[in-house]
Amino acid sequence: MFAAHELSYDRRDPEQRKRLIADAFSGLGWEVPRLLGTLDQAPDLYFDSISRADVGTWSTGRVCLVGDAACGATIGGMGTGTAVVAAYVLAGELARAQGDHRVAFARYESRLHKYARGCQSGGERTGKFLAPGTAARIRLRNAVLSRPLFLNGMLRLGQKVSSVALPDYPTGSSHVSR
Repeated sequence: MFAAHELSYDRRDPEQRKRLIADAFSGLGWEVPRLLGTLDQAPDLYFDSISRADVGTWSTGRVCLVGDAACGATIGGMGTGTAVVAAYVLAGELARAQGDHRVAFARYESRLHKYARGCQSGGERTGKFLAPGTAARIRLRNAVLSRPLFLNGMLRLGQKVSSVALPDYPTGSSHVSR
């Protein structure tokens, strides 16, 4: 993982991706030169950015987004939890609105918007932490990750990023019209 401004490259060209990695890590010591030397033998290589696309609204017409498609928390570790909460609220609001998707979608987004943005804020810090731009910050990251006390503290901080009060929705299919 390395920090970079947006890179322009042919995503179907494995040799170009290998050069980007080699350039990003060239000049580093330790085992890095040996590891970079193995790039040429790699038959396949996954290379992508850690990105998030923010959308203005989570629904249009009869289509509604949940999880990372609506409000991806990216690398902050909140994506799965946010998706489960969103699915619960969307289903509950559809039942509560007796299938009127326009009403349900508006309530769903209104109820979760602030919560989702809070979850996303953790991802903004995490990316900078995991891919620091200086040697000093790399040493700090490594020190933090090697000490359980610090790591547990970071995980607890992530749990406090955001919260939402979840209503008890009615159960059963009798509330949904087709």
